This record gives sequence, C-alpha cells and structure tokens, in this order.
Amino acid sequence: MDTFEKKLAEATSYPNPQVLGVIATVIDRSGQPLYHHTSGSQCLTPSSPPINPNSTFVLGSAGKFITHIAALQLVERGLLTLDSPVSDHLIELQDLQILRKSSSGEFQLTPAKKEITLRHLLSQTSGLTDEDHPLVKEWREKRGENDTLVHGQWASYHPEFLKEAPKAGTFKTPLVFEPGEGWCYGANIEWIGALISRVLERPLGRVIQEEIFAKLGMRSSTYSPGEREDVRERVLRMVERKGEALVEGEGMLYGLVMSVPDLCTLFGDLMGESQLLGRESLELFFEGQLVDSGRARKCLRGDTENYAAPAGIPSGMKEVPVNYSLGALVVDGKLPLSDIPKGTLTWNGMPNFIWAVHREKGLGMIFATQLLPVDDEKTVELAMEFFRGAWGRFG
Repeated sequence: MDTFEKKLAEATSYPNPQVLGVIATVIDRSGQPLYHHTSGSQCLTPSSPPINPNSTFVLGSAGKFITHIAALQLVERGLLTLDSPVSDHLIELQDLQILRKSSSGEFQLTPAKKEITLRHLLSQTSGLTDEDHPLVKEWREKRGENDTLVHGQWASYHPEFLKEAPKAGTFKTPLVFEPGEGWCYGANIEWIGALISRVLERPLGRVIQEEIFAKLGMRSSTYSPGEREDVRERVLRMVERKGEALVEGEGMLYGLVMSVPDLCTLFGDLMGESQLLGRESLELFFEGQLVDSGRARKCLRGDTENYAAPAGIPSGMKEVPVNYSLGALVVDGKLPLSDIPKGTLTWNGMPNFIWAVHREKGLGMIFATQLLPVDDEKTVELAMEFFRGAWGRFG
C-alpha cells in the first residue's frame, strides 16, 4: 500500500490539493479494520484540520443497496414477494406502455405484456428509466412536454410526498423495454422506496433507521441530516474540480449521510452472521441473477457508463465480466484496472465514493471522498491504486 499512500499524500497536499480528503479502509468478515488510512483536510481553508477518521459522507448512489436490504426484509416477513406485480401497491405502474422508435424515426407505444415485479426493480430490469434517458427525452421533446409536468409526476409517488392515495394512470413515463428483457440503471430505486413506504405506512428514512441502523448500532447514519447536528458537523466538505483547482461544491447535504465506521459495521453484518437478512436473501443479494444468454445480461454488459470507471473496466473492453444481483453489480472475472476479483459485489456514488465486498473471502473495501464530478479522472486513478494494492495485500 506504500505506492497508494505516497500518491494520496501528494494529491492531498497544500497549497494546491487535487483531492481534498480521503478515507481508505479494508475490513474483515466481522467488519473490523485490516487497514485504515486517511489523508487530506476536512475543508478547503488553509487552516482546516486533518480529515476526521469519523467524518460523515453523502453516499449518493453508493447507498442505494441499503434500500434493497429493506425490501428483502419485507420479503422475509411475507409482506412482499419477489415475483408478484408491484402494481398491487404502486397503482401508477398499472397498464404501462413500452416506447420504441422505428427505423423510420417514428415513435411507437405498445402495451407491456409483463407486469413489473420487485425482482425486476431490485435487478434494474423493470424497463423504468429516468427522464434524461435519450429515447424518453427525445419523445418528450417531440410531444412538447416540459419539465414541470415531469417533476410533478415524480412528486406524486415519492415516499416523502405521499399525502394521499395516488390515482391509477398518474405516471406517464413509458418503459424502454419489456420487464425482464433489458437492463437500465435509474428510476428503480425511487419505486422500491415508495413500495416500502406504502407497505409499512412509514417514510423510507424512518423504516431504514429502525430496521437497519438501530439494529446494528449505526449511530452516525441518517436520511435526515438536517435534523442531526452530530452528523452534520462531521461532514467532509463537498468540493468540485474546476480546471486544475478545487472549489467548494454545493452543500448537497441531503439523502443518506453516514460514517465509514458505520458502513464497515453494515458490511460486516452482511458478510458474517447477519442480523438483517437470512441466508436465502443474502445469496440473492450477493450472487448474479441475470442469465448468461438473456437480453438483460447483454444490456448490462453494453451499458457500462454507470460503473466502468469506479469498477476498473478499461474503455473498449469486450465481453465485460459483470452480472447484477438483487443488491448491486457482481464481478464475474478479475477487472484489469482495479484487480477486483470474481465474486465481488461493488457500486459507487456520485461524489466518487466507491465500495467493494467479497462475501466468500470475507473482505470489504471502501474508498471515501466527496468530490465532483462523478468519475473524476484523478480521483478514480487514486481509487484504482488503492484497490490494486488492497486486493494484492489482503485478497
């Protein structure tokens, strides 16, 4: 790890740091640290103290897997099933249509033949997508529809905005493929959160606080950072790269905020004798669920934009060795730039926060920082140096 530590020290040194602060950790099966290294400052001011080992972080998409855990808990309790239509609870997802574009450039909408299930949502194979999907965006523009309409639809089902029962047909964004016959990262997590909230009649943040954080004693984790001064005061400052310099980024203090020690505790639970999930759920969470010859697996391998850089996949690589579980991305073969081995579960978040967990080996690794934009080249290079060194030493 000497090479990593030397490069990180250079990158975080003043007067012109290339990265503000980083916490890099390797844990064993119980969640205890095998390696822990910090470098950099807590904020950009010259008088800033060193980064706090107990700093808290905005995880962005790196924390979505926690909502997946909460959904699998409901399956274990018999409140949901993986393969029943979620429209029983999410009536907005009834009678959806699939959007296609013909060779002549004409848009076509046809009724979906399958209904969306929780398994589809967890594996990103539902056909739902964000509004910035190129096909949907072009379709919207041709119809003359604006962002106000779109945002109003999102608010209608978001769990924090559920004031009353929605009406069928309030969600008008079409699918981009038949459920189960493709892979598209994006809107699924919003619907999983709404589903959990409706089934339990509680806000998603409260559910996760009570069913996950409290059970494991994760005291520095919250979905309501505005209400937790003890968490806010330790947040590593978000910075943004502008040319060759770092500037203070937007506050971004929303969504999931947690400390690295808390995340280590959570990964330790999932790798060991879990208090959160049973054996069958853990297998679904860690093992790839997309069949080799299926369209979904092909789409995943062809759509590397969301995971190639932080996973360590070089551009132009053919037959990318990945699958997707009901938790996150599953590595099916050693990745060239990070040395992440086969059998690893991994994902990342917008502030260049990256994690990787290998249940069989009993190893977890976290590269934590708060820097925009996503997949920042200099930050990713440091992360790859960390993962190569860590897998080489501990894996």
